[in-house]
Amino acid sequence: MSVNQVEFAETLKWRFLPIAMFHHVSDRADWGSLRPYLVREATFLAFLNTVQQRGMRTVTFQQLFEEKRSHARNELIITFDDCGKHLLEFVLPELEKRSMSAVFFVPTAHLGGTNDWDVSEGRAELELMQARDLSDLHKRGMEIGGHSHHHIHLGRMNPDECADELQKSQQELTRAVGKPAISMAYPFGSIPPAAKPLLSEAGFAVGCSIFSPSSHPWQLRRFIVHDGDSPKALSVKTTALYAGYRGIRDSFKVKTAFR
Repeated sequence: MSVNQVEFAETLKWRFLPIAMFHHVSDRADWGSLRPYLVREATFLAFLNTVQQRGMRTVTFQQLFEEKRSHARNELIITFDDCGKHLLEFVLPELEKRSMSAVFFVPTAHLGGTNDWDVSEGRAELELMQARDLSDLHKRGMEIGGHSHHHIHLGRMNPDECADELQKSQQELTRAVGKPAISMAYPFGSIPPAAKPLLSEAGFAVGCSIFSPSSHPWQLRRFIVHDGDSPKALSVKTTALYAGYRGIRDSFKVKTAFR
């Protein structure tokens, strides 16, 4: 990533950009142990309906960089962590029906594998996307981003270990998609102390977290969609007002409070 890209990332107005975070979307009863990182299909559809009813449109980080602009007031970004293969069967067609885009964050060491980090905690096992799935998503207008290489707590690693994780992630993503990734999401919301230079050195322009007392290109705040969110709650979560509220509330939360 060039110095100009780093400087450009810091000029964008990130504070009030709504960024939704999902993991898995399925009605499978045997995946119940993945909650709250699993939401029902009806919840996902309700969210997409809310986005449409509010007259909002989806963008990606890549799109903002290519168009050299900050987001518009009616824009948001939808993200998915882990890249379960099941997302291709339901989520992708529903997005395409509405001409919507999304960002898919993948832990590259697990391409074609399973969610070992969940299984080690006694959660359900599921199949993850392969490299060719990422290539197909990219061709269909979706953005592919990093989620470290091994899906680990980067905030617990030393700088050299973090650099290795991010650089390996970037190498695999570039090989799969044919171009460098611009965005990544921290597994477990675990932000390394030297996040800014580490991301830059690995070629990433932005990094997504979840709970964050401030929103910068290297620690962008996201909101979670839960089963049970009412239409009103979903509508509120997509507003700039909610983003401002989160900026205050998150200052009292631990940065590494989510996965």
